[in-house]
Amino acid sequence: MFGEKAEKEISKIPLSNDTMHRRILDLSENIEIKVQKKLQDSTFALTVDESTDISNTSHLLAFVRFIDGSEIINQFLCCKGMSTTTRGQDIFDVITDYLREMNLTWKSCVGICTDGAPCMTGCIKGFVSLAEKENPDLIRTHCFLHREVLISKISQDDLKLVLHQLVEIVNYIKSRPLKSRLFEQLCKGMDSQHVRLLMHTEVRWLSKGKVLTRVHELHKELIVFFDQEKQGKFCEHLRCELWMSKLEYLTEIFSQLNNTNSSMQGRNENILTSADKLVALKEKIIIWKNRASSGNFDVSFNAYHLH
Repeated sequence: MFGEKAEKEISKIPLSNDTMHRRILDLSENIEIKVQKKLQDSTFALTVDESTDISNTSHLLAFVRFIDGSEIINQFLCCKGMSTTTRGQDIFDVITDYLREMNLTWKSCVGICTDGAPCMTGCIKGFVSLAEKENPDLIRTHCFLHREVLISKISQDDLKLVLHQLVEIVNYIKSRPLKSRLFEQLCKGMDSQHVRLLMHTEVRWLSKGKVLTRVHELHKELIVFFDQEKQGKFCEHLRCELWMSKLEYLTEIFSQLNNTNSSMQGRNENILTSADKLVALKEKIIIWKNRASSGNFDVSFNAYHLH
């Protein structure tokens, strides 16, 4: 109406928050309708997990897998907030209500994958048990990656002690904002590769490996910092060759586990490819043991090919 010049000027005006909000809702609704139509003509499997975020708000996440023509489709299904309890009955009610909104029933669900939490797998009041009452033919499976993470927990007492002491070292700095700022300034002054430590979080699968790697990389900076803070106990740990050798061992082990666990995540990952990666890891462990027995602690595989 006003010409191309006016059109270009108008296009520079940013859209309001309300406009973007409406667009996101429209896109979400459009995707949901398409998924609904496909699910109504197919059987499907669910992956369900409940987690609490940093604001102590509980969320229930559900993903769906179904066959569309000759393709296996993995699609995010829903995210629902849980304002009160997170029992198996609560999870079952939320998923059931959503399936009804989508005009779907439990009869179309052929399988459910969850972690091993009691609210999910309890034999009487667990979510899966309640779903099986609606559809006895359901196939229940345990999260493949979650099982591997549980297996990788440390069982050796002396290594557990080192990890516990390392968490104390990290928490002394990370739990105190002033200490964190002082440590950051120290790292900047020493031209360090990193300027912050990472907080250890038990519920995050990759946390141990990342925390161990960061502490190992900031080993010298930590000694200088704790000397200034007159924390002799921490300095004693960091200067002890035996303690550091155990820390380096844990760092390498969890680094390898993190790489394996990370590679088993993704849209195109399945039980066959994940199993192959675990078989490869087992073969690597055998090679590492043979090398270590002969005094070779190199973990690289540039000259080795696994078949």
